[in-house]
Amino acid sequence: MRIRLFPWPVSRPILTALVLGLWLLSCHTVLANDANRYAFTVNAFDNSLTSYRVAADGLLYFNGFWPLPAFPAAVGVDPSGHFVMTTSKSSARIGVFRIDTQSGVLTPAPGSPFRAVGRSPFFVRFHPSGKFVYIASRFDGVLAFAFDPDSGALSPLKGMPYPSGERTRSLTIHPSGRFLYASNAYSNTVSAFAIDQATGQLTPLAGSPFPAGDVAPIDSELVPLLDYPPHAGGVPYYVAMHPSGRFLYVSNWGGGSLSAFRIDEQTGALSLLKGFPRITGVNPYALAVHPSGRFLYVTSWADNALWAYGIDPTSGDLTLLPGSPFAVAGKSPVAISFDPAGGHAYVPNFNSNNVSVFTVNTETGSLHLQDTLQTRSGPWSLALTATDVPAPPITRKAFALAGTQLLLLQQRVADGALLRIDAIEAGSQPIAVTASHDGRRVFVADAGGDRIHAFRVEGERLVAVTGSPFAAGKGLHDLALGINGRYLYAINEGDSTFTAYAIDSVSGALSPVSDSSLRTGKGPVAVTVGAATRYALVANAAAGTVSVFRYQSSHSPLVYEIGKYGSPFAVGKRPVALAEDPTGKHLYVVNAGDASLDAFSIDPQSGVLVAVPGSPFATGKGARAVTVHPSGDWVFVLNGESRDVVRYRRDRLQGTLREVLPRIPLAEGGKMATGLRLDPDGRFLYLTSIAGKPLGWYAVDAKSGGLTRQKTAPSSEGIKALTFPVFSR
Repeated sequence: MRIRLFPWPVSRPILTALVLGLWLLSCHTVLANDANRYAFTVNAFDNSLTSYRVAADGLLYFNGFWPLPAFPAAVGVDPSGHFVMTTSKSSARIGVFRIDTQSGVLTPAPGSPFRAVGRSPFFVRFHPSGKFVYIASRFDGVLAFAFDPDSGALSPLKGMPYPSGERTRSLTIHPSGRFLYASNAYSNTVSAFAIDQATGQLTPLAGSPFPAGDVAPIDSELVPLLDYPPHAGGVPYYVAMHPSGRFLYVSNWGGGSLSAFRIDEQTGALSLLKGFPRITGVNPYALAVHPSGRFLYVTSWADNALWAYGIDPTSGDLTLLPGSPFAVAGKSPVAISFDPAGGHAYVPNFNSNNVSVFTVNTETGSLHLQDTLQTRSGPWSLALTATDVPAPPITRKAFALAGTQLLLLQQRVADGALLRIDAIEAGSQPIAVTASHDGRRVFVADAGGDRIHAFRVEGERLVAVTGSPFAAGKGLHDLALGINGRYLYAINEGDSTFTAYAIDSVSGALSPVSDSSLRTGKGPVAVTVGAATRYALVANAAAGTVSVFRYQSSHSPLVYEIGKYGSPFAVGKRPVALAEDPTGKHLYVVNAGDASLDAFSIDPQSGVLVAVPGSPFATGKGARAVTVHPSGDWVFVLNGESRDVVRYRRDRLQGTLREVLPRIPLAEGGKMATGLRLDPDGRFLYLTSIAGKPLGWYAVDAKSGGLTRQKTAPSSEGIKALTFPVFSR
């Protein structure tokens, strides 16, 4: 049965217009705030590409990850913002993916991955026209391809690879598109080429290659300890172009210095500026000029810092900025990227598996660490799209359990109401539901038969997957999916086990992963998979612990417990629910037995849980559920016996909590509430009840954390569990 939004017949176009109008009236600032972009990192140790949504405040939120060939070293986005490209240095492959501008989901271009036609492709840069792409090949110079902006296909250009110098490391292109410059780490030079605007082919400029500037004499006793030959001099690693096209900057890894060159606007020739090279931080790796052209930033690998300089617009000279160097809150910063307006800077930290997000004072150039987020293993490069994505949807999918049925719902984004679209039987005692991030697969835990029901979504219908339901362990209690949607994880309270299932990419059928049925602590009742899908965390109610499981590679599921690092970790009495913050740094665990909330930082290398200052924090009586707002600013805890919701202001960097009073009382019937669920935008908070009673929902004020109870229930049916696919539209 379908429920009408209006009692009279309304055509789809009119209905859409009415809902859109309602949405615009009630949320007139949403369009400006939700014009998001996407960012991408390649993860060298994990052989993966990760997609993020860039929020209006500059923060990054996970969108998914995709396996890549061995040791991906570079990522770039084409000028149109429709394709992302990766290079894998160990396999000499180039990946090209089409970007779904509605969701950030990636689809391999036909023919991808392409053969690099050169050894160890290491750095990628698109021509401003978008017609050509150039890649630094560490052993073969510069690779050049024609790029098809419609399909993403690559075609090698005549004459490539173009010889450069020894160990070509990075490259940049003049804003005019006329010249290309490449750093040669082991020959201590910068090669310069003219670009044929019609064919994309390269011709060496007169005088090329140009000396990089720093000869960096090496102590002979240190030679055995270095990873470059004695003749390499300063070891120029990275080149960066000033937006005016008048200056080129080079980081010299071995010399710990910067070189600066003036560019002849007619010939493209380089001339070293007076006073350079100049000492900077230890082992400078990447460098980037701010979009305004006023500042230069350099990542210091050994200092774990960013060195910041003001740029003289006339001479190109550099002046160290006050406060520099700026700590990155990570290890081995390996790249730096800016959003188009220059208000935010993003720094992947290779040896700490995280990305630092800075706000940039565009007047002074100073940096403020806004947040960090965990990544997959070994982030090596980061790129952002330069164009806004479309405005947010007026409706989105949701899935709920009501009675013995799985419901396909549609949420009206304007007011949070849930419209029933379809329903299907989901066992005798369904207790938990989870959906893939694209909303195409749904899985239900049926405690009545210890079985997992699998469904696919076809348009506006739910269809059972062939072979469903699938057997689970004893006392099946909860399910979770990784963001990549390839594996499903189940916990079984009756036999205290954690099981991983592979999901068939075509049929959606489940098959247990070999040797993946692992022991948890006694009485597991809740499981969550981290935002980066690096860890699964299980609350063991009877044992008063949290177990941590991790993956072996991006191609495998979470398959072993980090026992050697201390798992399971002690928490309060009878933990019943847990939630991770959107950046993957912190875990929050609700303990019903002693009305407490444990807060932990999650070590990005090992997965070890370390209590944050002030933990545990007090909750109300009968604490049952916890959720973290998508902004990361707020944590909400549901207390059944005291019939209220506690809200905490969260420190994004430290993970500490401060309760904000007053507590929000629940309406009559709130004692039956057992769960909390926020929609993906964090605009509405829903109460769920295992008893299946219709309960209320709240509008959320993202600035204050305030909750305003809506007058009616979001649905005419009592909802036992609710989930929102991240990408559903």
